[in-house]
Amino acid sequence: MPSARRVKWAKFRIAAVAVSACAILAALLYLLIGGTLLRERAVLFLFLPDATGLGPGSPVRVDGIGVGKVTSVALSGSSQPARVVKVILSVEQEHLSEIPVDSVAQISADNMIGDDFVDVTSGKSDRHIRPGGEIAYQTQQELLKTLDLSQFESQLRSLDDMLSDIEAGRGLVGQFVMGEQLYDELMQQVGETERGVRAAASTATPLGQAFYTDSLYRKITGPLADLDKALAGLQSGQGAGGQLLRDPAGYESFRQAAVALRHSIAGWRGGELVASDRLYAEWNGRIASFIHAIDQFDAGPALSSSQPYDSLNAAASQLRDGLREFRSDPQKFLRVKVF
Repeated sequence: MPSARRVKWAKFRIAAVAVSACAILAALLYLLIGGTLLRERAVLFLFLPDATGLGPGSPVRVDGIGVGKVTSVALSGSSQPARVVKVILSVEQEHLSEIPVDSVAQISADNMIGDDFVDVTSGKSDRHIRPGGEIAYQTQQELLKTLDLSQFESQLRSLDDMLSDIEAGRGLVGQFVMGEQLYDELMQQVGETERGVRAAASTATPLGQAFYTDSLYRKITGPLADLDKALAGLQSGQGAGGQLLRDPAGYESFRQAAVALRHSIAGWRGGELVASDRLYAEWNGRIASFIHAIDQFDAGPALSSSQPYDSLNAAASQLRDGLREFRSDPQKFLRVKVF
């Protein structure tokens, strides 16, 4: 049965992983919605004869710029052929000023295989649409009149060139579909990632030991336990520090010593040595007299001429010669002359 410490460590790891997963999920949701969750939105209406290819979540664009999404697509209950389907649009409030009241909408697609979206062409009126307003729908006949056949042909050629490149194995998509090199590189990277994860999960590595054992927990809690033990000892009065905290006698003696030192300093500051210059003048005079005596001795004959030195040197030489002669023949100096 695992110990309570390992169970707590496992619970902590599970909580950390859960918090990290929630943070990643929140970041993914923010990126998926484009960071527009807290922006104010307005509801607009669009009536269509049919809604083929259009559904909730389809983009809404004004002159090619995304401004919102389709909220719902449902039957309107109207008997008019051009108002059979009711589409509710959710548009960002700040973009309403870019949609004049005479703007028209039509159902378009990015390419031949792309999803449909609501394409709003802005009008020329000075008044702008307000929340809850309706955008006029441009019929299919008018759409065919504005269709650019040369552009349509260019898109078909671009699509044919793309399919030819894929079939010939050119480009990343062609290499991935027709060749095996990109697939092998991708599988190699996946294998390296898997080996890295396994190495991290192994208890033989420092990272794996940190996650799957309580060694790191012990290293962290050990000093904390020692610190807690030391504080508990101080609190219970153990040692010199504990006695100082628990017994007021040490504090009182220290306070008395500080008071005595303060009184001593105050007495010294009020003494004659600091308050008066008499002693300073006396000491200064004594030092001056001592310096004068040294100057007189330095100027005297003892140091001004070499005679005293020569006399002392001659006496020292005679003494040295006498000691040398005594050591060489002591009996010579022990003879007694009798008269």
